Amino acid sequence: MDILKEFITQYGYVGVFFSLVAGIAGFPIPDEILLITLGYLSYIEYFHLSTILFICFIGSLSGMSVSYVLGTTLGAPFLEKYGPRFYFSTKKQLYVHNLFIQHGKWLLLIGFFIPGIRHLIGYVSGITRFHYKTYVLITGIGSGLWTILFIYIGYGLGGQWLLIQEDIYAHKMLYMAVLSFIFLSALISYLVYKHILHTNKKQPQKEDHPIS
Repeated sequence: MDILKEFITQYGYVGVFFSLVAGIAGFPIPDEILLITLGYLSYIEYFHLSTILFICFIGSLSGMSVSYVLGTTLGAPFLEKYGPRFYFSTKKQLYVHNLFIQHGKWLLLIGFFIPGIRHLIGYVSGITRFHYKTYVLITGIGSGLWTILFIYIGYGLGGQWLLIQEDIYAHKMLYMAVLSFIFLSALISYLVYKHILHTNKKQPQKEDHPIS
């Protein structure tokens, strides 16, 4: 993170843009922490808030497009070979691929807020040849919501963010476990809900017979 801060300090908005593109494409950059930090830097007027929101939106959307193009041009063999180097294990790739086949557009939107899922979904969309215009529209919405949420968290926290950031790094594994538990609980609840709806639709409706 220190190297990333130096890069952004040296190159300003251009550094922010390329950091987001690289982070979304799969490089080990803590995207959410980066956005919150950028919100804090906007709070102390190092960056202009509206400009940093726009740059982060374009950067994250560009990163998703890069992932899509790589998935389209290089295909599954590339991801299977090089994915583990970016912590995209074969098991995780298969898991995201199956989720995408089942839930498609919803995963594109919701998955944007989930580290690991967000980084893989662009590649999977390209590999499966998901319609690009629809892809850009949905990831554009997700990128906008994601960017606004985390930048405003940093802006709202103000000077307290530095203390919170230290605590996050000190208890990183705990926070990751809690977030993973919340995500899995929400996903299981959603799948159970869809299963119940599907089951109810299959059940034949009883006909009402008039009483003679």
